[in-house]
Amino acid sequence: MSKFEITSMSVAVDKEVIGQAFTTLAAPIIGAKALLDAYGEETAKKMLGLKPQEDLDKAGEVVLGTYNGLVCRLVIEPESGSWVGGSLTHEPVKGITIQNMEVNGEQLKAKV
Repeated sequence: MSKFEITSMSVAVDKEVIGQAFTTLAAPIIGAKALLDAYGEETAKKMLGLKPQEDLDKAGEVVLGTYNGLVCRLVIEPESGSWVGGSLTHEPVKGITIQNMEVNGEQLKAKV
């Protein structure tokens, strides 16, 4: 057993903020994938107004919160294999917040 035990921790999750960030990232990725599957890469790029050398969006990422030097991210990427293509980023959001934590019964001083 560890010498240190988290005896208390308060975590706030803002479902609305996380949902909005997910939707903002997922919509263009899902749309590009649907067009790619239905029409092929060349036509999908034309339909999205991309140049032939530009990549379709295939992945995305948003930082949901940070705590004491750690980061929590939401990542959207293809399920299997490696991928080459566009990657979207979203500005960091405050979707997850640790408000306080006790270790071995003592309040931890957090670097936010």
